[in-house]
Amino acid sequence: MAYITVEQVDSLLGSEWADASAKPLAVQQANDWLTAKGVPVDVDDERITRAGAYLSKMAAAGTLYADSDGDVKSERVKADTVEVETSFQDGSRAVAGDMLYIRDLLRPWLNPFGSSVRILSRL
Repeated sequence: MAYITVEQVDSLLGSEWADASAKPLAVQQANDWLTAKGVPVDVDDERITRAGAYLSKMAAAGTLYADSDGDVKSERVKADTVEVETSFQDGSRAVAGDMLYIRDLLRPWLNPFGSSVRILSRL
């Protein structure tokens, strides 16, 4: 089941929110994002539909799962002879937007502690 369809996004945002060929993937990414965030799929709420429409628009623009340079701790800009310095949080690292999308798709099966080892127990 999906939170939002291409037709619903077209109805809410108009048909020009994205190229026709980009719409199905954008809507799929919006639905996957909502699923990964734990939004209940069985709730019929207009706010979820609206959020899905705007998430679809972001996905079509490439900003829903955009590449990240990491978490910025501080940034310094010097105007004369142009100088820019950026410091990142300790342990922060760049993450590709596609990897963020993949993590959301696989969230139900990924260990929240980052280990690839799972503990299985008998019932």
